[in-house]
Amino acid sequence: MNKILLVILYLIPIIIILTYKNKNKYMFTLIYILTISSIFAMNSDIDDSMQAIKYKNYEMINMMSVNNINKKIDDEKNKEQNTASKQKVNNQINSNEENLEKKSEYDNSQVQVINIEKEYNKNLNNDQLDVVDSSTNKGNSSDNKKDEKNKEEELDELQIFNNFKKELQDIEKKGLVPLRKCYGVLKKLQKGKANMDELLKEAQNSRQKCEQVELMYKDLKVPKFKDEENTKLLLDAKMDIQKAFYIRKKAMDYGIDFLDKKNPKYIIKIKNNLKLSDKLVHSCQDKMNKVKFNLKK
Repeated sequence: MNKILLVILYLIPIIIILTYKNKNKYMFTLIYILTISSIFAMNSDIDDSMQAIKYKNYEMINMMSVNNINKKIDDEKNKEQNTASKQKVNNQINSNEENLEKKSEYDNSQVQVINIEKEYNKNLNNDQLDVVDSSTNKGNSSDNKKDEKNKEEELDELQIFNNFKKELQDIEKKGLVPLRKCYGVLKKLQKGKANMDELLKEAQNSRQKCEQVELMYKDLKVPKFKDEENTKLLLDAKMDIQKAFYIRKKAMDYGIDFLDKKNPKYIIKIKNNLKLSDKLVHSCQDKMNKVKFNLKK
C-alpha cells in the first residue's frame, strides 16, 4: 500500500515535471519533493498524536471502569455488612427478650415450687403422725395392733425399707403410664398420625392420674426406723415425689390451656414444670439411696 502511494505521489508527478521543457524543472521537482515530504511528516506526527490521545482515552476508560467496579463491590460489601449488623442486633434483641421471658417464666415456676414447699411443709407434721412406730404406744392400742407391731419388729429394717420403696414405685407407675401415653400421642400428632382431640383426651387423663397419685402419696404411711435420720430422709423423699406429681399435674393443666388458647407461653411453663418435677424425682431417689446405704452399714 505504501509503495503504491509513493509511486502516485512521488514518481509520477516527478516524471511529468521533468518532461517539461523548462529550465527550472529541476527546481520545481525539488520543491515538490520537499512539500510532499513535509506533508508526510506532518501526517505522521498527527497520527502519532491521535494514537497517543486514543491510548490515553483508553486508559482513562479502563480506570473509570475499574473504579466503578470497585465502588460497586465496596457498596455491596458495605450493604452486606450493614444488613449483617442489623440482623445481629435484631437477633441479640430477640435473644435478650426470649431470655428475659424464659427467666421470668422460670422465676415464676420457682416461686410456684416454693409456695408448694410451704404448703406441703405445713402438712408435714400431719404426715409425721402417720409414721409407724413399732416401739411406743404399747399400752394405748388394741391387741390386734400390738400383734401387728410385734410382727413388724421381727422384720429386718432393710426389708421394711424395700417394702416401702416398692410401694413408692408402684404408685409412681400409675402416674407414669398415662404420661408416657400422652407423650406418644404427641409424637404421633407431629407425624400427622393423630389429631388434637386425641391429645387433649390423653392430657386430661394424665392430669387426673397425676392428681390421684399425689393423693396416694399423701396417704402413704412412712415407717419409723431406730435412726431418726433415716426416718426423716424417707419423709422428705416421699414429699419430693408427692410434689413432683403435683407439678406434673400443673404441667398438664398448662398443656390443656395451650391446646385451648394456642398461646406459646404455655410451652415454656410446661417445660419448666417438667424440669422441676424431674429434679424432685432425682432428689427422692438420692434420699432413698442414702437410707439404703445407711441401713447396710
